[in-house]
Amino acid sequence: MPCTVSQRGQSLRYGWRARIGHIAPAILDTSAEEIRKLLPEGVLHVGLTISEPIQTMGAEQTKAAFERMVDAGKKLALEQVDVIVCGGAPVALSRGPAGDDELANLLYRETGLPVVTANGTVVEALRHLGARSLVLVSPFLESRNEEIRSFLEARGIRVLAARGLGLVNNIDFATQSAQAAYTLARQTAATNPDAEAIYVACPRWPVVDIIAALEADTGKPVVAAAAAMAWGALRALCIGDSQPGYGRLMETLRAPANATDARQL
Repeated sequence: MPCTVSQRGQSLRYGWRARIGHIAPAILDTSAEEIRKLLPEGVLHVGLTISEPIQTMGAEQTKAAFERMVDAGKKLALEQVDVIVCGGAPVALSRGPAGDDELANLLYRETGLPVVTANGTVVEALRHLGARSLVLVSPFLESRNEEIRSFLEARGIRVLAARGLGLVNNIDFATQSAQAAYTLARQTAATNPDAEAIYVACPRWPVVDIIAALEADTGKPVVAAAAAMAWGALRALCIGDSQPGYGRLMETLRAPANATDARQL
């Protein structure tokens, strides 16, 4: 997909470089804050929660949210965003392994905008970093982790271990400390030394502040859900910039010549 850049002028207003639209199936609280920390000057985060936000990871709620995600995308397009980031990885996977592509295609058809999906951008990020195997940590139940494992392994990425906090309610994801993610990820990586990367799922789980420390302490690249979405959106917009200090993936935007690209593997 060709890169797109806003042509609406360069005056120093909010979003003078770009406006990133972000659809969330749950309440936009910590995930919005996580993404805003990563965006460079002049890039505005424009977030929208679907009309009936989901409160748990139950199958009924995630399936019902699918159509509402498309409706939210159309509303964001009216707000003159330049790209749509579609959060809610469980919502897409509620339609099966092809759900991610289905949702992206529907949003593109309805808006004409580049679409970055929560699941797809994680795969792209891992390939960009050259990672073929990983450990997965999340705030989720084991059943949700198994869905993520199946999705990743269907795309050629081996999941050597998956551990979660066993939480069900979305608000409980948001109220965790970043230390919870750091501790679980470091322990899981230590018992799986052959893993080439660490994937920290769920953008509502506060994690971006520990990415750099986790990479330093494990020697492995870390792909966090919120960082992957921000990275994918900035990449779609051809913006080679990000806030410093948030790990290897975000740094590849600022120094693309030093990054490993899947096309070279």
